[in-house]
Amino acid sequence: MWDVSLKGYSWATAGYMGAIQSGHTTCGLFVGSSIAIGLRCGQGNEGVPEEHPDDRQRAIQAVEELYKDFLKEFGSTDCKTLCRCDFSDSKMLQQWIQDKGWKSTCDVFLKFVMTKCIEMAEEGKI
Repeated sequence: MWDVSLKGYSWATAGYMGAIQSGHTTCGLFVGSSIAIGLRCGQGNEGVPEEHPDDRQRAIQAVEELYKDFLKEFGSTDCKTLCRCDFSDSKMLQQWIQDKGWKSTCDVFLKFVMTKCIEMAEEGKI
């Protein structure tokens, strides 16, 4: 989305389904968007974030704003609460898949997160 290199980063969240299947996790959109925001704010920098405090602070503030606005809109960042599905319960998961539960939950949350990230980028925050 922001010309962030995909080389080597496409695996960054490959195992996160393991967390989701535990039944107790933060919505994966926050893991992914936090990674994307960090990469965006660190573009062109060499070394670790601590060596670039201004860019690191921009990333921290952007992720904080995203979380706060999401919480204000949806009341939680907990996957199980948001989706009304315990992904560790195979019967409940199968029903959620059959009902295409993501259409009224995950898809809505994804649109919100993407819109918010684009908005912050356009405002020069990230």
